[in-house]
Amino acid sequence: MLGRHVSYGDINGMASLRHAVCRHYREQFGYDLSPERVCITDGASGALTIALAMLLETGGEIILPESHYPAYRVMAKIFSARCRLVPVRDDYCIDVEQLPRFISSKTQAILINSPSNPHGAVLSAAELEVIASLGVPVIFDEVYQDLPLGDTPIPSAIHVADQHMIINSLSKSLAIAGFRIGYLIVPEAQVALMTNVKAVLNMCTSLPSQLLALELLQHRDELVGKHRALLRHNWAMFKQTASHLGLNLRSQPQAGFFALVDVADGGRDAMQMALELAQYHAIGSVPGIDFQQRDNAFLRLNFACPTPQIEAGLKRLANYLEQTECLSRSKLVSLNRRRDTVKPFSKASRPMKHFLGAVT
Repeated sequence: MLGRHVSYGDINGMASLRHAVCRHYREQFGYDLSPERVCITDGASGALTIALAMLLETGGEIILPESHYPAYRVMAKIFSARCRLVPVRDDYCIDVEQLPRFISSKTQAILINSPSNPHGAVLSAAELEVIASLGVPVIFDEVYQDLPLGDTPIPSAIHVADQHMIINSLSKSLAIAGFRIGYLIVPEAQVALMTNVKAVLNMCTSLPSQLLALELLQHRDELVGKHRALLRHNWAMFKQTASHLGLNLRSQPQAGFFALVDVADGGRDAMQMALELAQYHAIGSVPGIDFQQRDNAFLRLNFACPTPQIEAGLKRLANYLEQTECLSRSKLVSLNRRRDTVKPFSKASRPMKHFLGAVT
């Protein structure tokens, strides 16, 4: 069967797969999407690359939340665009009220990730509509939209997609990241540009991967349902185990499969901790500084793993943090003791300090 699919395929993807994507939006959201507006891409990353290539020009600006998926700013740099970072609220969503004041004559796009990586924070349908009404092209990245950790459905921006772009992927919802199947939805007026950009980038997405994805989509509800159930079970176990071990969680994700463990008491920056955890404790984590411009002392952990690994991994993490905190306290006590044993200079013997040529 695969032997019939070794040549180039349709630039925008197999028609049957694009129709399957449209059927999903019709059944789940009541939105009648034309398959011509859909481009099958190499994962969501491929969709993002096409969208940015369509919108960004040298010297332009793109607006992001100050805490965001790190590839966003890297790709913006590739397209020689400047990132303007909007503060996030206490719930880790972009501050929609502040967003308009970051728009300027140089603004070429706004990039919104809801549910977000790393926080799993979700914008309401009303907030998505407000962002869509600001007169700037918006890229809505919805790769975790199918994976709520509770019973409340996650809003999609599909109802404003006639003027904006939607990025999504089967990598997360169907857990098939290695197939590299995502898609981009654009307004009707931008279909020709989308097709031209896709043709230049890689001509077509892997046909065998598209065939496999199409087969899986015939069972989408069942497969996504099982995936959601696993993630909800794992998240419940993660929270319970973390609480039992005394680990503090930075936020409560509403969707996705990432948890943020607070490491502010460790006495070292999160990047150093992540490196040591990987090298000596077989724990993969991502430090908070990857997601914004300062170290905000958390580690992002992925709980979409075999369930038994959660308890084992968190125990190793808790032991490591306990050791680092004890070491930090020990160093502080030692430093204070040294300070206590140092005799202060008398006024007569105190050395003079020279600052900028003055004697003080």
